[in-house]
Amino acid sequence: MDLKRAHPEEPWLWRAEWAAGEIHSSARPVAIAVCALALFWNAIALPTAVPALLARNLRYEPKFAGLAIFPIIGFGLIAWAIHLLLRWNAYGDSRFEMKSVPGKIDGTLEGSIHIGRGVEPMRPANLKLVCINYISSGNNSTATPLWSDESQVTAGGDGSIPVSFLIPPECKPSDDTNFHDRICWRLNAKSPGGVVSYKSSFEVPVFQIDETTAQAAEAVDLRTRRDQRVSEFRPQGSAIRFGLNPDGQTEIYFRAFRNPSITFVLLGFLAIWSCVTYLIFKEHAPLIFRIMWPVFEAIVVVWVISLMFGTTTVLIGDGPLKVTRHLLGIPASTRRVPACDVLDIRSIAGMTAGTTVYRPIQVRYGRGEKLNFGDGIEDPIEADWLATKIAETLGLTTAAAAQKTVA
Repeated sequence: MDLKRAHPEEPWLWRAEWAAGEIHSSARPVAIAVCALALFWNAIALPTAVPALLARNLRYEPKFAGLAIFPIIGFGLIAWAIHLLLRWNAYGDSRFEMKSVPGKIDGTLEGSIHIGRGVEPMRPANLKLVCINYISSGNNSTATPLWSDESQVTAGGDGSIPVSFLIPPECKPSDDTNFHDRICWRLNAKSPGGVVSYKSSFEVPVFQIDETTAQAAEAVDLRTRRDQRVSEFRPQGSAIRFGLNPDGQTEIYFRAFRNPSITFVLLGFLAIWSCVTYLIFKEHAPLIFRIMWPVFEAIVVVWVISLMFGTTTVLIGDGPLKVTRHLLGIPASTRRVPACDVLDIRSIAGMTAGTTVYRPIQVRYGRGEKLNFGDGIEDPIEADWLATKIAETLGLTTAAAAQKTVA
């Protein structure tokens, strides 16, 4: 049956598993593919690299030590294949049963994950819902996360993992009509324990549709629960400090080096880029490369320095909201927004790393002006809590914000 022809205005029914409300995930195909790759790689690398290494005296011919990378990669592929096979053997295939099809923008995505060989009740699991924009042009392709949210849950009495996410209205719907510019929603699940941890991924349908009365009630209930999580949030070990300074003003301080993982990845990229820069000048590359390459490297250096040594201080008192950015302890910029002009404060999607979308705080004021600060908040609950606390400090309630926006 041609599902697309049968449901021309309902793209969430164009795939059989979406239409059935059951989406499957299996580690077996990836495990088999990695096993094949490991066998192919080692069949070539080991007979070639190992004899060459044994035939050389690496003390006097150190340049041949680089050949060791090939068997090292081979052993790494073998370990990866064994890990995937153990995971598939331990958990089997999984399926995500959706409560309703599709997931709704400005609504919810709900259901449960059923694991083939099951997990014990009350086992903790981490869920992540990600909206990804895949763009391909020629030989280049990118995958940019546009929005993400996480949830920590526990398995039910039957070993299934409950799923419930609230999707904000500004998100984009699933769209694969253009192969070169696709919007894909993925539900990722992880659960530590056993010989190997559980891991699965499902491509789920998320669209903008009219909701039923029951769906509207479920969305209200989920929003209430999320608001409760935000109100009950208590920052422990956070890189952000919220409190009163000696002058009696409310101070929010974003310390330096708040995102070590991003900083170290960027440092690795900078090291590789610097090596290429060195080779460009050593080999007397064309002038355009000797100009543009160092310029981009300088931009990355400034970015790394700002991540390692940049801080932001937000002050809220009797006067305007004041945001000051420091670099190496020196004030780099200061912005002031009259408290009476503030319309709305919220967390928004910011920079990305992998499938994680980090969040800054955005202040909307005046006639549509925006001020962002504090980029790099990984926990969406913490980001929403911080935005809520700032709004409360300014005396900005939801009703007041709506009245200001209309005015």
